[in-house]
Amino acid sequence: MRASDILDPNSQIGVKLRSLYAAVQEEAIPDRFLDLLEKLDQAELVASAKAAK
Repeated sequence: MRASDILDPNSQIGVKLRSLYAAVQEEAIPDRFLDLLEKLDQAELVASAKAAK
């Protein structure tokens, strides 16, 4: 990183956003959200089976 980049507000924002994004990537997906996704998959399977009849 150059000295001019340290003083540039846009560069500082970019560094902080990359840091935040990396931290969010490391978080686990909540079980409740996974359960909702599973229910959605099941509902889509049922709907597609009914449409195929």
